Amino acid sequence: MIFNYNMVLTATVLAFSMMSIDAAAPVVRRTCYTAGTVGTECKQFINNFCNSVTANVAFGDNQERCYNTPNFKCDFGAFYEFSADAAPPATIPSVVNCINTLNNVTNTCGGFGGFGNVAGGGFTFTLDPNQGQCGQLEAPGS
Repeated sequence: MIFNYNMVLTATVLAFSMMSIDAAAPVVRRTCYTAGTVGTECKQFINNFCNSVTANVAFGDNQERCYNTPNFKCDFGAFYEFSADAAPPATIPSVVNCINTLNNVTNTCGGFGGFGNVAGGGFTFTLDPNQGQCGQLEAPGS
């Protein structure tokens, strides 16, 4: 059989297209914090937080929750910051996008926390471990 560059290129493109990620899988974009309190225990609160944000959030606003561990607190937030509409209506964040984003942060940020969103989603979700307990002022530098 004789091969030419077009045939090899076509075969390569087909091979990579078959390996591509499922179109239904969310694309999570995330930024990790690189210093501060390490709080791997915050993962236990992700589902509770994401399922607790059940009220409409106005564009440019956020909802947040704080959870205590014995040694520090876990601050979570859902900020409505992206929309294609000129005057976007208030909306409830996607529980699935919240869980996917915060699990990605937990699994890849070494316990420092971070923030991110799912491509095409309007909300940025944050997870930030901090010194102290909920309701207290944060320690300087945390």
